[in-house]
Amino acid sequence: MDDVPWNSTPLVGRSSEMAALLSAVDDAKTRRAGAVLLSGDAGVGKTRMLDEVATGAHERGFGVLVGHCTDFGDAGLPYQPFSEIFGRLAGDRPDLVEGVLRNFPAIGRLLPAHRLLGAQPAPQEAQLDRAALFDAVLGAFTALSTSEPQLVIIEDAHWADDSTRDLIGFLITRLTSQRLALVVSYRSDDLHRRHPLRRPIAEWSRNPRVGRVNLLPLDAEESRTLLHSLLRAPLPPMEERRILERAGGNAFFTEELAAAASMGDNDGVPPDLADLLLVRLDPLSDDARQVARVIAVAGHRVPHTLLTAVADLPDRELDEALRELIDAHIIDIPTTDRYYFRHALLAEAVYDDLLPGERVRLHAAYVKALKDQTVAGTAAELAGHATRSHNLPVAFEARVRAGEEAISVAAPQDALKHYELALELFPNRAPDSAIDKTWLIVQTATAATLSSQHLRAVKILRKALADLPPDAPKLERAQLLLPLADIALVIDQDQESHEAVSQALKLVNDEPASVFKAQVASLYARVSDALGRPMEAERWAHKALEIARDAGQESAASDAGITLAQLRRRAGDPETAVKQLEEAAVRAQLTGDPAAEVRSRFLLGSTRYEQGDLLNAKAALSFATKRAGELGRQWAAYGFDARRMLALTQFMLGEWDEASATARTDSMTPAAAAAALRAVEFSVRSGRGDTAVAEEFEMSRKWWDLDIMLPIIGLQPAVDAYRMLDKPAEAEKLIADVSTLCADLFQTEWFLGRIRFATLGLQLLCHRAVGEPSAAADLAERGAELLSIGQATAEKGLPPGRLMGVEGLAWLARLESEWDRLRWLAGIDAPTPEDHVASWQRTADAFGYGYVFEQAWSRVRLSDALRAAGRVAEANEQSALAAEVGRELNARPLLEEAGGGDAHGASALTSRETEVLRLLAEGRTNRQLARELYISEKTVSVHVSNILAKLGVRSRTEAAAVARRDGLLTED
Repeated sequence: MDDVPWNSTPLVGRSSEMAALLSAVDDAKTRRAGAVLLSGDAGVGKTRMLDEVATGAHERGFGVLVGHCTDFGDAGLPYQPFSEIFGRLAGDRPDLVEGVLRNFPAIGRLLPAHRLLGAQPAPQEAQLDRAALFDAVLGAFTALSTSEPQLVIIEDAHWADDSTRDLIGFLITRLTSQRLALVVSYRSDDLHRRHPLRRPIAEWSRNPRVGRVNLLPLDAEESRTLLHSLLRAPLPPMEERRILERAGGNAFFTEELAAAASMGDNDGVPPDLADLLLVRLDPLSDDARQVARVIAVAGHRVPHTLLTAVADLPDRELDEALRELIDAHIIDIPTTDRYYFRHALLAEAVYDDLLPGERVRLHAAYVKALKDQTVAGTAAELAGHATRSHNLPVAFEARVRAGEEAISVAAPQDALKHYELALELFPNRAPDSAIDKTWLIVQTATAATLSSQHLRAVKILRKALADLPPDAPKLERAQLLLPLADIALVIDQDQESHEAVSQALKLVNDEPASVFKAQVASLYARVSDALGRPMEAERWAHKALEIARDAGQESAASDAGITLAQLRRRAGDPETAVKQLEEAAVRAQLTGDPAAEVRSRFLLGSTRYEQGDLLNAKAALSFATKRAGELGRQWAAYGFDARRMLALTQFMLGEWDEASATARTDSMTPAAAAAALRAVEFSVRSGRGDTAVAEEFEMSRKWWDLDIMLPIIGLQPAVDAYRMLDKPAEAEKLIADVSTLCADLFQTEWFLGRIRFATLGLQLLCHRAVGEPSAAADLAERGAELLSIGQATAEKGLPPGRLMGVEGLAWLARLESEWDRLRWLAGIDAPTPEDHVASWQRTADAFGYGYVFEQAWSRVRLSDALRAAGRVAEANEQSALAAEVGRELNARPLLEEAGGGDAHGASALTSRETEVLRLLAEGRTNRQLARELYISEKTVSVHVSNILAKLGVRSRTEAAAVARRDGLLTED
């Protein structure tokens, strides 16, 4: 694609920077794709560098694809630089684009012709397809690079919209062996602390295929060389020095100061930069200055047709004015039909110099040209010009249209911005506007949920309901209550969800059968199920199906069919539930109901998970995650849940690297979702001995109220980290905080997660029993309380007739085993060796359904119990099995506690054995050791035997000598 920019300004210095950029180009030619982030202050020379890189790439046989980001203000056009790239490619090489569209039809969404005001909106069922769109862009670039390597340049990323940043991030993570180089430029001086590009830049920079080039100001010698190349005649040394000092190494400032000096009025060079830039316009004709103003108001590259419509000049005068601007080096020579300022700073200066009335009139002229569709333009452009010209009715309509267009290209974050601005403008709509406010509010809330901003959606709907007058139509109120109930249910606000859907049900009770009435009844059934009211849920699910049939729209109640399947699952018939869910998923896919499809596929996976069938659960959840991405619902309800549960399932199966990859976040991940996924990743990190997890989990507290699964999942790895840090008090407080939060949210203290929480508490007491023998009685008393809480939860945490899943049963067994272990360590009402062994054997078997890590830890404890019972060979077998898992998972704490299987030496000693060794070296007898550690003499004997074996010595005296020699007795 022949789109190499032209620039007459000489390139001075920058040899190392050019080498770095061209190295990425050369690597791409040999199938080592990569990216470079080019940063620098405004005017430092980024665009000039890119001109040179583009030229170098062309000389090397590359195609060059260039896209620009534009400052639209509050909200802009999603994926603008990519639309520009494919739009220009379609104009220059239609044959190439035809092939691209044939293989990657989603690219059609980005072509400018499909995004203009007069374009036909995308069908509702095809509006969200983010994964397909991103894959299509990558596929298109890859396909283009097969015929010739490609350099893709994205300029001014500091103005990029959310979706463009996401797509850039996606491309960066997928760079492998394509003949593709990506260069992204941005103004570093614009990146304030809260700038939305800061986080993506940090994320992208961690990728090994990403290089960074930062353009610093030119040094004194380079600045002087540049100045001399720009001057027609030498300047007096004092004037030259003054220009160089004022320019401060900025290439653009140097050029402008040189241009001002060349006009012969050296003493009159303005001190202000904006005035300095405007000096360029002073010698020009009135027509040329006016055309410059019109181009500045466009906000970006303006096509010739639009410029003609707004400039209001005869063709001859317009051509002469344009030529004058090009000759004065104010606008660049266009390579297409679009005109643009040579530098954004110059455009900003011209725009800022406009009088308020003049600015409004020019924006109004753009509104007229775009609104009448006499020239092509997008809804986002029209919205921006209408807002700045104070034409609020047009701005309102354009914002709504821009929101719909953003949804159609899988950009819900950008749609949310447009819709929220439209809501602000609603009072200024035209009297004959057909846009309903309730519809707009629901669209705004939907965009928020699709962007994983559920709390924002809830606030929007709550405010809308509060603003409704008491005499508002019943159906209008119900239409707001339904999405509120749905979203509240997703974020575990069950009571608010029930209140909202109950009100909606009353409001539509007397209405005739309709799709909306069926949806209300269907949601009421789902909420009833969530509240543990199966009979009510079943009745209303059937009622929803009946209403849908009467309305002639059975697909409207697909959610009710899924709820009925859930009820079969809870009634103890998971196989029937699985069959019904599979049918529901296929039916939803065929009827184009993405929400129902993703929900049913997620529930398929969670049903298998609950059964303990982790391999089939993983397969179902993996497919659910894939479909959610294809449907653009990866951050919406059930789509995100599928991804999180997939990562958990992989963790349980011992596929830790895969779990980390599934839970990995990047610049595309919404903040709330990123926090939730990190909680899963904590499990892997803590399992491998990373104690920083504890502090990071504490820092995630602000997200706990939004997503209760975050603290439920993240608690255990954080507690384990605190235990490794020997901070049991902090861990106990954490358990109490999460327990209180869950009890408040679930409105019961008997939530099933409390069994695991009680078990974690008992583990901490066991940890303390080793180091605080004097507190044995108190620890045992507290342990009895935790045992009672866990067992009571098992009895009261489920509705009558409902059975506990295999994971719950495993944790209940672990709870009882930890209680036995605490009494054994404390020497208070200790279980018999046989009972202790049997308890841990049950626990190891209970986790044998596939929970690899917890089964290994249970084997470590079983090994301890076997040794205490004198069954050393069996104990070694169990510890060897646990150590093997520790090695496979790179789980250092597990490996150390298991003794490394057949490992020897100090690193193989358990914490209890280290304590015994310390006292043994002090000359304690077995009886004295038993009394001091509150354990039996037989247990002491087993520990001593293990210590001798691990240290490779034959006597207690040799063990003490080795301990002193190797520093094993040093107090921490």
